[in-house]
Amino acid sequence: MAVEIIMPKLGLTMKTGTIVNWLKGEGEQVAPKEPLLDIETEKLSYCVESPAGGVLIKQLAQEGEKYPVAAVLGYVGEQGEEVAHERGSRGAAVDEPARSGGATAPEPYAAQAAGEDRPAGRVFISPVAKKLAAALGVDYKQIKGTSTNGRIVKADVQRYAQAISAAQAQAPAWPDSMIPYSGIRRAVGEVMMKAWQTIPMVTHQVSAGAGALLEYRAMLNAGVEAKEERVTIGELLMKLTAAALREMPILNSSLTAQGIALHNCVNLGMATALEDGLIVPVIHDADKKGLLAVSREAKDLAARARSGELTPDDVSGATFTVSNLGSYGSVDFFTPIINPPQAAILGVGRVTDIAAAVDGVFVAKPVIGLSLTYDHRIVDGAKAAEFIAILMRLMDYPARALLGS
Repeated sequence: MAVEIIMPKLGLTMKTGTIVNWLKGEGEQVAPKEPLLDIETEKLSYCVESPAGGVLIKQLAQEGEKYPVAAVLGYVGEQGEEVAHERGSRGAAVDEPARSGGATAPEPYAAQAAGEDRPAGRVFISPVAKKLAAALGVDYKQIKGTSTNGRIVKADVQRYAQAISAAQAQAPAWPDSMIPYSGIRRAVGEVMMKAWQTIPMVTHQVSAGAGALLEYRAMLNAGVEAKEERVTIGELLMKLTAAALREMPILNSSLTAQGIALHNCVNLGMATALEDGLIVPVIHDADKKGLLAVSREAKDLAARARSGELTPDDVSGATFTVSNLGSYGSVDFFTPIINPPQAAILGVGRVTDIAAAVDGVFVAKPVIGLSLTYDHRIVDGAKAAEFIAILMRLMDYPARALLGS
């Protein structure tokens, strides 16, 4: 009997996944748990394995399309076995919103303007819409109607013509190359845009003293030859941030329909740059782990993020995020964007020297740029300032801060 290939649920917040590519073609033999197809969510790439052995009877899901969790993507069964392969409600691709608002269209008008063909078959169009299409010089056969039975109406023609005009106006005259806005890049962009538009964000910035951190790191790394065993300033700051969040739990919270949820664990997200975007693996219970454990886990997560080996658990459950650009040596301060539904995010800049007066003499004092962005619906400015003050105090006495209670 044929077995369904299902869109998996990779984390609590996942609603849809995009088909990247099928690794097996229809009619090919597959073994149980053999990789079948690659999918992408807003957080990670994932390989869906075969639920059974046999033959890939049917591919229902199309590459490049988005499908909801639990959608039927295809079937595995015996050679020659028949399946009802029409797309049902569980296997239908997720449609993008129509530009007019609440209704949905089979595909965005921008995609149509880019030249995607509609399926062959009879085209239903109102007389008014047909007349308008002729007047505007557009091919109505390329338009997908939003009325009953896919009938094209006047508004569809107008939107299609506007999309073509907009695409032509935005396109460069002689592009040297084009980078696809898709996959992880698009997913991250959509999350960031939504966060920017819906969260009242405020950012506090300070040059915090880094002398004690540098001395403590030097002591920890004395005699340690292996790079993977050496503790970095960024890892020290992540551990101290986890300790500071324990003292100021309002920064380690989320806004829900029921109220502000204070999390009883500190799951620290670490923003990690990829070739085609950004991902945030998570150090779970960072406040309860020792510094060396945090350091090793951070290195391991970063390496697996860049090699595409993260699991759903690795990117789920973050309660606060740290974004570190200090290693590039070119950023003092920036404005990090909150990763919803978290209440705040800490941006870390480079370590640099400033001139400071000590007993009437100017000396070089190492400082590090910290930028705290917070959701003003949850956190007041005074509490945000207090959190930074706590973190700065811990940075001045890192050895004691990391002893734990």
